[in-house]
Amino acid sequence: MNMKHKRHGFTLIEISLFLAITGLLFMGIIMGTQNVLRDQRFFDSTQNFYEFLKSLYSQVSNPQSQGAGNSEQYAIYGKLIVFGQNTGLDGNTINNDGIQRIYSYDVVGDASGNMSGDVKAALKNMHANVFFPKNARSIIPAGLVEDYIPRWDSEIEVTANGDPFTGSILIVRHPNSGTINTLYSSTVIQVNSVLKNANAVLNSGGTYDSYKTTLTSVMDSFTTKDLDFCVNPDSGNVNSDRRRNIRIVKNARNSSGVELVDLDGADNRCNH
Repeated sequence: MNMKHKRHGFTLIEISLFLAITGLLFMGIIMGTQNVLRDQRFFDSTQNFYEFLKSLYSQVSNPQSQGAGNSEQYAIYGKLIVFGQNTGLDGNTINNDGIQRIYSYDVVGDASGNMSGDVKAALKNMHANVFFPKNARSIIPAGLVEDYIPRWDSEIEVTANGDPFTGSILIVRHPNSGTINTLYSSTVIQVNSVLKNANAVLNSGGTYDSYKTTLTSVMDSFTTKDLDFCVNPDSGNVNSDRRRNIRIVKNARNSSGVELVDLDGADNRCNH
Protein backbone atom coordinates (compact mmCIF):
# COMPACT_ATOMS: atom_id res chain seq x y z
CA MET A 1 0.00 0.00 0.00
CA ASN A 2 1.47 3.26 -1.13
CA MET A 3 1.53 5.98 1.51
CA LYS A 4 1.41 9.64 0.49
CA HIS A 5 3.50 11.85 2.75
CA LYS A 6 2.13 15.30 3.43
CA ARG A 7 4.78 18.01 2.97
CA HIS A 8 5.48 20.30 5.93
CA GLY A 9 7.58 23.55 6.07
CA PHE A 10 10.00 24.96 3.54
CA THR A 11 13.21 23.72 2.05
CA LEU A 12 16.53 25.39 2.80
CA ILE A 13 16.61 26.78 -0.72
CA GLU A 14 13.19 28.39 -0.31
CA ILE A 15 14.14 29.89 3.04
CA SER A 16 17.40 31.23 1.57
CA LEU A 17 15.56 32.79 -1.36
CA PHE A 18 13.02 34.37 0.98
CA LEU A 19 15.72 35.83 3.22
CA ALA A 20 17.71 37.11 0.24
CA ILE A 21 14.69 38.84 -1.32
CA THR A 22 13.60 40.25 2.03
CA GLY A 23 17.13 41.52 2.68
CA LEU A 24 17.30 43.23 -0.70
CA LEU A 25 13.92 44.86 -0.15
CA PHE A 26 14.99 45.98 3.33
CA MET A 27 18.27 47.40 2.02
CA GLY A 28 16.40 49.23 -0.74
CA ILE A 29 14.05 50.77 1.81
CA ILE A 30 16.96 51.80 4.06
CA MET A 31 18.96 53.28 1.18
CA GLY A 32 15.92 55.06 -0.17
CA THR A 33 15.18 56.51 3.25
CA GLN A 34 18.79 57.63 3.66
CA ASN A 35 18.70 59.35 0.26
CA VAL A 36 15.46 61.11 1.15
CA LEU A 37 16.93 62.26 4.48
CA ARG A 38 20.12 63.40 2.74
CA ASP A 39 18.14 65.36 0.16
CA GLN A 40 15.99 66.93 2.88
CA ARG A 41 18.99 67.92 4.97
CA PHE A 42 20.70 69.42 1.92
CA PHE A 43 17.59 71.43 1.06
CA ASP A 44 17.14 72.49 4.69
CA SER A 45 20.76 73.63 5.17
CA THR A 46 20.73 75.56 1.88
CA GLN A 47 17.37 77.19 2.50
CA ASN A 48 18.30 78.08 6.07
CA PHE A 49 21.48 79.93 5.04
CA TYR A 50 19.59 81.63 2.21
CA GLU A 51 16.93 82.85 4.65
CA PHE A 52 19.61 83.92 7.15
CA LEU A 53 21.18 86.24 4.56
CA LYS A 54 17.82 87.64 3.50
CA SER A 55 16.85 88.28 7.13
CA LEU A 56 19.93 90.47 7.60
CA TYR A 57 18.68 92.81 4.88
CA SER A 58 15.28 92.93 6.55
CA GLN A 59 16.92 93.86 9.85
CA VAL A 60 18.91 96.64 8.18
CA SER A 61 15.81 97.92 6.39
CA ASN A 62 13.75 97.89 9.59
CA PRO A 63 16.19 98.31 12.48
CA GLN A 64 14.98 97.59 15.98
CA SER A 65 16.52 99.62 18.78
CA GLN A 66 19.18 97.57 20.54
CA GLY A 67 21.73 98.66 23.13
CA ALA A 68 23.24 101.94 21.99
CA GLY A 69 20.41 102.33 19.51
CA ASN A 70 18.28 103.54 22.39
CA SER A 71 20.49 106.58 22.80
CA GLU A 72 19.65 109.83 21.02
CA GLN A 73 23.34 110.20 20.14
CA TYR A 74 23.57 106.90 18.27
CA ALA A 75 21.68 105.21 15.46
CA ILE A 76 21.83 101.69 14.02
CA TYR A 77 23.12 101.80 10.46
CA GLY A 78 23.42 98.16 9.53
CA LYS A 79 25.11 94.82 10.08
CA LEU A 80 28.66 93.50 10.10
CA ILE A 81 28.84 89.78 9.25
CA VAL A 82 32.13 88.02 9.95
CA PHE A 83 33.16 84.65 8.51
CA GLY A 84 36.23 83.03 10.05
CA GLN A 85 36.49 84.54 13.52
CA ASN A 86 38.75 82.47 15.74
CA THR A 87 37.17 83.56 19.02
CA GLY A 88 33.73 82.90 20.47
CA LEU A 89 31.27 85.29 22.07
CA ASP A 90 33.19 85.00 25.35
CA GLY A 91 36.38 86.16 23.63
CA ASN A 92 38.10 82.81 24.12
CA THR A 93 39.63 80.81 21.29
CA ILE A 94 37.11 78.55 19.61
CA ASN A 95 37.92 74.90 20.11
CA ASN A 96 38.83 72.94 17.02
CA ASP A 97 35.46 71.20 16.94
CA GLY A 98 34.97 71.45 13.19
CA ILE A 99 31.90 73.67 13.60
CA GLN A 100 31.73 76.76 11.40
CA ARG A 101 30.38 79.84 13.16
CA ILE A 102 29.27 83.07 11.50
CA TYR A 103 28.81 86.18 13.63
CA SER A 104 26.70 89.25 12.90
CA TYR A 105 26.80 92.53 14.81
CA ASP A 106 24.81 95.74 14.80
CA VAL A 107 26.72 98.70 13.36
CA VAL A 108 26.01 102.00 15.10
CA GLY A 109 27.25 105.54 14.57
CA ASP A 110 26.97 109.08 15.86
CA ALA A 111 23.57 110.33 14.72
CA SER A 112 24.77 113.94 14.76
CA GLY A 113 27.89 113.44 12.62
CA ASN A 114 28.74 114.56 9.09
CA MET A 115 26.64 112.47 6.67
CA SER A 116 28.34 113.61 3.46
CA GLY A 117 30.28 111.47 0.96
CA ASP A 118 29.77 107.92 -0.21
CA VAL A 119 28.64 105.31 2.28
CA LYS A 120 32.17 104.44 3.45
CA ALA A 121 33.12 108.09 3.96
CA ALA A 122 29.83 108.84 5.70
CA LEU A 123 30.19 105.92 8.09
CA LYS A 124 33.73 106.99 8.95
CA ASN A 125 32.44 110.50 9.61
CA MET A 126 29.76 109.00 11.87
CA HIS A 127 32.41 106.96 13.76
CA ALA A 128 30.57 103.75 12.88
CA ASN A 129 31.47 100.81 15.09
CA VAL A 130 30.21 97.57 16.59
CA PHE A 131 31.17 98.63 20.16
CA PHE A 132 29.66 101.07 22.59
CA PRO A 133 31.35 102.48 25.74
CA LYS A 134 29.35 101.24 28.72
CA ASN A 135 31.53 103.19 31.15
CA ALA A 136 35.16 104.16 31.66
CA ARG A 137 36.09 100.57 32.47
CA SER A 138 34.01 98.62 29.98
CA ILE A 139 32.84 98.45 26.38
CA ILE A 140 30.05 96.22 25.09
CA PRO A 141 28.64 95.18 21.71
CA ALA A 142 26.63 98.07 20.34
CA GLY A 143 23.50 95.97 19.91
CA LEU A 144 22.38 92.56 18.79
CA VAL A 145 25.00 89.82 18.32
CA GLU A 146 24.00 86.63 16.50
CA ASP A 147 25.93 83.38 16.27
CA TYR A 148 24.85 81.43 13.17
CA ILE A 149 25.86 77.78 12.63
CA PRO A 150 25.09 76.11 9.27
CA ARG A 151 22.62 73.27 9.65
CA TRP A 152 23.27 69.53 9.44
CA ASP A 153 27.08 69.87 9.56
CA SER A 154 27.12 71.63 6.20
CA GLU A 155 29.80 74.22 5.44
CA ILE A 156 29.73 77.61 3.73
CA GLU A 157 32.62 77.53 1.26
CA VAL A 158 34.25 79.62 -1.42
CA THR A 159 33.66 78.56 -5.00
CA ALA A 160 37.24 77.89 -6.04
CA ASN A 161 38.65 75.16 -3.82
CA GLY A 162 36.15 74.27 -1.13
CA ASP A 163 37.86 76.21 1.67
CA PRO A 164 35.56 77.80 4.27
CA PHE A 165 34.35 81.25 3.24
CA THR A 166 36.19 83.95 5.21
CA GLY A 167 36.04 87.72 5.39
CA SER A 168 33.68 90.45 6.52
CA ILE A 169 30.49 91.79 4.94
CA LEU A 170 28.86 95.13 5.65
CA ILE A 171 25.16 95.59 4.92
CA VAL A 172 24.64 99.23 5.80
CA ARG A 173 22.34 102.17 5.12
CA HIS A 174 23.78 105.47 3.99
CA PRO A 175 23.16 107.81 6.97
CA ASN A 176 21.86 110.54 4.66
CA SER A 177 19.99 108.87 1.78
CA GLY A 178 18.97 105.68 3.57
CA THR A 179 20.11 103.60 0.58
CA ILE A 180 21.31 100.12 1.56
CA ASN A 181 24.80 99.16 0.40
CA THR A 182 26.61 95.81 0.47
CA LEU A 183 30.39 95.83 0.91
CA TYR A 184 32.93 93.03 1.28
CA SER A 185 36.43 92.82 2.74
CA SER A 186 38.74 89.80 2.83
CA THR A 187 39.82 91.00 6.28
CA VAL A 188 38.43 88.87 9.11
CA ILE A 189 37.57 91.45 11.79
CA GLN A 190 38.23 89.68 15.11
CA VAL A 191 35.48 91.53 16.98
CA ASN A 192 35.28 89.21 19.99
CA SER A 193 39.04 89.17 20.48
CA VAL A 194 39.24 92.97 20.36
CA LEU A 195 36.37 93.23 22.84
CA LYS A 196 38.04 90.86 25.29
CA ASN A 197 41.44 92.56 25.06
CA ALA A 198 39.95 96.05 25.35
CA ASN A 199 38.06 95.22 28.52
CA ALA A 200 41.15 93.57 30.03
CA VAL A 201 43.11 96.80 29.50
CA LEU A 202 40.29 98.99 30.84
CA ASN A 203 39.77 96.79 33.91
CA SER A 204 43.47 97.10 34.75
CA GLY A 205 43.18 100.89 34.84
CA GLY A 206 44.59 101.60 31.41
CA THR A 207 43.10 103.49 28.49
CA TYR A 208 42.12 101.77 25.30
CA ASP A 209 40.93 103.76 22.30
CA SER A 210 41.24 101.22 19.49
CA TYR A 211 37.60 100.16 19.92
CA LYS A 212 36.76 103.50 18.35
CA THR A 213 38.49 102.46 15.13
CA THR A 214 37.83 98.71 15.03
CA LEU A 215 35.53 99.15 12.04
CA THR A 216 36.49 102.51 10.56
CA SER A 217 40.21 101.66 10.42
CA VAL A 218 39.53 98.92 7.87
CA MET A 219 36.67 100.68 6.07
CA ASP A 220 38.79 101.39 2.99
CA SER A 221 39.40 97.66 2.49
CA PHE A 222 35.69 97.11 1.78
CA THR A 223 34.66 96.93 -1.88
CA THR A 224 31.61 96.07 -3.95
CA LYS A 225 31.56 92.73 -5.79
CA ASP A 226 29.41 89.68 -6.37
CA LEU A 227 29.67 87.34 -3.40
CA ASP A 228 29.29 83.62 -4.12
CA PHE A 229 28.85 81.07 -1.35
CA CYS A 230 28.80 77.31 -1.77
CA VAL A 231 26.66 75.41 0.71
CA ASN A 232 28.29 72.00 0.92
CA PRO A 233 26.54 69.18 2.84
CA ASP A 234 29.73 67.13 2.46
CA SER A 235 32.02 69.55 4.30
CA GLY A 236 35.48 69.82 2.79
CA ASN A 237 34.65 67.62 -0.22
CA VAL A 238 35.24 69.99 -3.12
CA ASN A 239 34.15 67.28 -5.57
CA SER A 240 30.68 67.00 -4.05
CA ASP A 241 28.03 67.26 -6.76
CA ARG A 242 25.66 68.86 -4.27
CA ARG A 243 27.43 72.17 -3.59
CA ARG A 244 24.69 74.81 -3.97
CA ASN A 245 25.52 78.35 -5.03
CA ILE A 246 23.98 81.26 -3.09
CA ARG A 247 24.92 84.69 -4.40
CA ILE A 248 24.70 88.23 -3.11
CA VAL A 249 24.77 90.38 -6.23
CA LYS A 250 27.13 93.32 -6.41
CA ASN A 251 26.09 96.06 -3.98
CA ALA A 252 22.69 94.50 -3.25
CA ARG A 253 20.15 97.07 -2.04
CA ASN A 254 17.65 94.70 -0.41
CA SER A 255 16.91 91.03 0.20
CA SER A 256 16.10 90.46 -3.49
CA GLY A 257 19.84 90.78 -4.07
CA VAL A 258 20.28 87.37 -2.42
CA GLU A 259 19.91 84.72 -5.13
CA LEU A 260 19.57 80.94 -4.92
CA VAL A 261 21.35 79.74 -8.07
CA ASP A 262 19.94 76.70 -9.88
CA LEU A 263 21.87 73.60 -8.78
CA ASP A 264 22.13 72.28 -12.34
CA GLY A 265 22.38 75.65 -14.05
CA ALA A 266 25.35 76.88 -16.04
CA ASP A 267 25.61 79.86 -13.67
CA ASN A 268 26.20 77.67 -10.63
CA ARG A 269 29.78 78.67 -9.73
CA CYS A 270 30.01 75.76 -7.30
CA ASN A 271 30.06 73.24 -10.15
CA HIS A 272 33.43 71.80 -11.10
